[in-house]
Amino acid sequence: MNEYNILIASVGGQGGLTLSRIIAEAAVNAGFSVRTGETLGMAQRGGSVQSFVRIGREVRSPLFPLGTADALLAFEAAEAVRSSAFVKKDALILVDPEVKQSITTLTKKEKYPPVEGLLEALRARSRNVRVVEAMREASKLGHPKSANVYMLGAFCALSDKLPVPSVEEAIANVLGRRSSSAVDVFRRGLEASKAVAREV
Repeated sequence: MNEYNILIASVGGQGGLTLSRIIAEAAVNAGFSVRTGETLGMAQRGGSVQSFVRIGREVRSPLFPLGTADALLAFEAAEAVRSSAFVKKDALILVDPEVKQSITTLTKKEKYPPVEGLLEALRARSRNVRVVEAMREASKLGHPKSANVYMLGAFCALSDKLPVPSVEEAIANVLGRRSSSAVDVFRRGLEASKAVAREV
């Protein structure tokens, strides 16, 4: 494939870094070159986390500049907007509307903006925005910590960049003992994406 840039936007503890590892390993399993990098903002305390994944035939650098991401996978709406400057026009944007309060909003120093307004801001960046309620659906399945692979299932259903067998192999390798339930959640996200991922 031509070089494909994925940005994962999350808050510390949501599994964004683990997801970048799974995607990277899946890409390697599929025979591609891959580089990853991240920027962390107090990740252990609920700060912003941006994970960069570049996939292609010969990838040299892990980071990519603004306006060059082909896909944005965001586990929190405010973080999606914060990262949206990285996406290309009409990039694929998957966003979980689950609200994750920051220290500043919890202490009333800032007010969390209305989610609908955040989604409108994303729609201004791309016509290809999808809402994926990954946390809600993974929780309903009894595995809230697997919301990241539920989102990955939706991504695989909406793009053709990662072969499903390669992804499932990567989940097993990265997650080890937790992989059986995580693969099940991934498959549910894959199968249910057309019902769960709706155009904003």
